[in-house]
Amino acid sequence: METLSKEELDKIIEELKKRGARKTCPMCGNKLFSIAPAYFVNTLQTSVSNLSLGGKSIPSIPIICTNCGFISQHAIGVLGIMPKEVLKESKK
Repeated sequence: METLSKEELDKIIEELKKRGARKTCPMCGNKLFSIAPAYFVNTLQTSVSNLSLGGKSIPSIPIICTNCGFISQHAIGVLGIMPKEVLKESKK
């Protein structure tokens, strides 16, 4: 599996810092986090009884507490770092 480059991860860190995302872990109070080197893609569903793959989604970057493993997600569209090929696909 390919992972995000150091440059991509640095840009994500920069955007999170610019937006004040410097809080402690809400579960354990730890101040150290790591960034997963890939995106989560949360598929939007209108029903829990008829799940489908594909369709509309919210790509996000997972941030992981280095102490307890709590995972937070930040939508990359809001951060302004959505890859251009994903933006093209979402406009279709």
